Amino acid sequence: MDVVPWNSTPLVGRSTEMAALLSAVDDAKTRRAGAVLLSGDAGVGKTRLLDEVATGAHERGFGVLVGHCTDFGDAGLPYLAFTEIFGRLAGERPDVVDSVLNNFPAIGRLLPTHRLIGAPAVPQEGQLDRAALFDAVLGAFTALSTSEPLLVIIEDAHWADDSTRDLIGFLLTRLTSQRLALVISYRSDDLHRRHPLRRPIAEWSRIPRVRRVNVAPLDADESLTLLNELTTEPLSEVEVRRILERAGGNAFFTEELVAAASMGDADAVPPDLADLLLVRLDPLSDDARQVARVIAVAGRRVPHTLLTSVAGLPDRELDAALRELIDAHIIEHPGNASYYFRHALLAEAVYDDLLPGERVRQHAAYAKALKDQTVAGTAAELAGHATRSHDLATAFEARVRAGQEAISVAAPQEALKHYEMALELYPNAAGDASIDKTWLIVETARAAALSAQQPRALKLLRKALAELPADAPRLQRAQLLIPLAEIALYIDNDQEAHEAVSQALRLTSDEPASVFKAQVVSLYANVCYQLGRPMEAERWALEAVQIAREIGQEAAAGDAGITLALLRRQAGDPLIAVKQLEEAAVRAQLAGDSAAEVRSRFLLGSTQYEQGDLINARASMENAWQRAGELGRQWAAYGFDARRMLALTQFILGDWDGAAETARVDTMTPVAAEASLRGVALAVRGGRGDTAVAEDLERLRKWWSLDVMLPIIGLQPAVDAYRALDQVAEAEKLIADVSTLCAEVFQTEWFMAKIRFSALGLQLLSHRVVSEPTAAAELVARGAELLADGQATAEKGLPPGRVLGVEGIAWLARLEAEWERLRWLAGIDPPSAEEHVATWQRTVDAFGYGYVFEQARSRAHLSAALRAAGRITEAHEQAQLAAEVARTLGAKPLLDELGGAETGEGPAALTARETEVLALLAEGRTNRQLARELYISEKTVSVHVSNILAKLGVRSRTEAAAVARRDGLLGT
Repeated sequence: MDVVPWNSTPLVGRSTEMAALLSAVDDAKTRRAGAVLLSGDAGVGKTRLLDEVATGAHERGFGVLVGHCTDFGDAGLPYLAFTEIFGRLAGERPDVVDSVLNNFPAIGRLLPTHRLIGAPAVPQEGQLDRAALFDAVLGAFTALSTSEPLLVIIEDAHWADDSTRDLIGFLLTRLTSQRLALVISYRSDDLHRRHPLRRPIAEWSRIPRVRRVNVAPLDADESLTLLNELTTEPLSEVEVRRILERAGGNAFFTEELVAAASMGDADAVPPDLADLLLVRLDPLSDDARQVARVIAVAGRRVPHTLLTSVAGLPDRELDAALRELIDAHIIEHPGNASYYFRHALLAEAVYDDLLPGERVRQHAAYAKALKDQTVAGTAAELAGHATRSHDLATAFEARVRAGQEAISVAAPQEALKHYEMALELYPNAAGDASIDKTWLIVETARAAALSAQQPRALKLLRKALAELPADAPRLQRAQLLIPLAEIALYIDNDQEAHEAVSQALRLTSDEPASVFKAQVVSLYANVCYQLGRPMEAERWALEAVQIAREIGQEAAAGDAGITLALLRRQAGDPLIAVKQLEEAAVRAQLAGDSAAEVRSRFLLGSTQYEQGDLINARASMENAWQRAGELGRQWAAYGFDARRMLALTQFILGDWDGAAETARVDTMTPVAAEASLRGVALAVRGGRGDTAVAEDLERLRKWWSLDVMLPIIGLQPAVDAYRALDQVAEAEKLIADVSTLCAEVFQTEWFMAKIRFSALGLQLLSHRVVSEPTAAAELVARGAELLADGQATAEKGLPPGRVLGVEGIAWLARLEAEWERLRWLAGIDPPSAEEHVATWQRTVDAFGYGYVFEQARSRAHLSAALRAAGRITEAHEQAQLAAEVARTLGAKPLLDELGGAETGEGPAALTARETEVLALLAEGRTNRQLARELYISEKTVSVHVSNILAKLGVRSRTEAAAVARRDGLLGT
């Protein structure tokens, strides 16, 4: 296996850094896989340190694999470092790679032979298997480490593309007992605030098996030692001092300054670093300097075959120039038929020193060699050289091919960049170019949607439609309208989706039966279903099926089959719907229709969820999420929804740790998806008493309109947090804001979440009535409005023929129970003790379908109602059941709330001393103040307070005061 090339520069100092790196290597040998993030300024000595680490690892019996990230500009070749690793391994150990490919065929996607210009295009059904690709890389490294422990080094990660960063993050989170060590190096001085690696580094650093090592500048003594090692002739004290001052502890700068000083008078050393670096080229021949410029234009590395094609020198002169550059330590030749600059800074300086015309001509030479396939190269490389040489027609075609290649290796982010650049270059396309602009726009929009950038996709499609000539072909307009409708529907912009698909339906009405027409009709049926028009939905779904049968392509109407299954669910046949969705998923999988497969698997879980079959719903959602990942649709419609619904189902079932893990975000998570997942995480954090969730939900406000489920899920924990902080006004405003947004998004005031929102509002009013007894009448009147809103929603919020699901029934019961509790606390038309108990018992039973936490919270209220009814033993039983759940979940607020309710049986009436304590407690006295005023200990006061809470059937001092005022327990 490859070893980092030997470097002749002496290694000075770095004992601490070496020890840390070799410690990770030694750990890996004992099956404790780990990783090191190696940071440092440019030129500080990271590569030299890695040379030594690789040597040490090799001596310990390790195989060493090295990959480099390269600066391609705006968009590059996804997974370049891993392509280099497996490509080099294929060249040096083909037998090993053959074995790897047999077990992990997805690795073939990364081999250079697959990615070169002219390689066969990947068929559509073989694209975007991102999870399989990542698993294959991990599996390959794990397999290779069984024969010998493995050190994998990824250099220059500050230039890594999005997909490479994602793959690195995946590997770091999967380190367990492999004999594997990873080292990721990057320039810390390049990580400005908006650098794309900045956030991943922070995420990676929190992974338990990852440690960070920073290569700091050399100190004065170490710098002097290095200088003395480099000099063959002694320098004057003045020269030495000037070099050390200029170098600032940077090993590479020290080396360059010493080299410059050895060429003549030290006074000639230029102040500008670029000039300083270029001084190294001055003593070289014209041919050597020209070859250095050619290599710089290629990037930091260039294969020998490519260099031979573009250098413009006979073989003998080229070999001599290369030997001269190697002897002068300008470039390195690691023995794998390629050359690279010893340091990226030198390559950048040489490139920047080129005149504009020189750059264009040299890039053009590279582009010609790659385009003619004189040498092997990738579309991304060709695109870069063609763009810089102003050959925009070639650049356009290369960008399109690079985008297709990126999609084929599950890298939609890079595909989006290439496609967007191709769109900019479209006016420069050759006259005989076969690439249709509408097709390119649609592919760009789909890449954006797959990257969880739906707003970007919609903006592109809207703009394309607006710019389309009025006399444009009808089919062309329809081809833009369909993805617009699909993406708009996904982000709950139902009106725009309906307008777009309706227009597409009219435009294709006279078209003969085709796959596209079946897809248009299928989508129209889906939109009708979402808008609550079941008869239209069924009619058009059946029409789509008929069209598909006419053309012998039944898979074209796969989406229509799913809609028909949903209609069966709506008609009250959930078991038939489940069977149809299972069949639809299998058909879609066999047909290679990944979108329909993921949708059907998600909706299968959704149907089970609505029926209260949470165990099967959890399994179905997990399967849908897994398949979405395998198909590269983990951030697309329904794939991401499956993950979030899985986390929500886990939360409801009481698997809070599982929910938190499913909702955990990392460097692979797109920003919008990250915000959405944090909504579920807020529920877990809030349930465990983290009041910061209220502020966090507010910080996520900019994402609410994009994903309305985020505030719907995050509302309850935020309201609970505000209530705990006694910031009721903020909680009420939050409910109002989220309600307004939901009404706008769902285009109705009777959205189903309003039942729960109304119950939360009543809970806040109960909190207020305890501390604002004089406002009791006003608060109860407001509570009556909330009750009416919730009950009206239960009647009007469902489409015709649908009935309230188990979750809706539970929250409706909770709404009515909270209403009775408010009246009980306010003393206004209070329910009888038995009515109060019965209402809360119904709520406990309603949440018994599997909502563990809400059932426990309802038990706490039932316990209070039972105590107030004098049924102390039953109250204690309910409190104990709730407390057991709270302890299991780590729900500290619920445990705290149950503190008074968990005491045993007590006397039915207050003693004289308890009445005295209650009177002072109602005036707001603390335990310390009560102890001083009554001349008793604080411990005795605490006992009295506990007894009072138990006897009154309440859980807090403020509630006790409210009950005392209501029942006239305070005297006159």
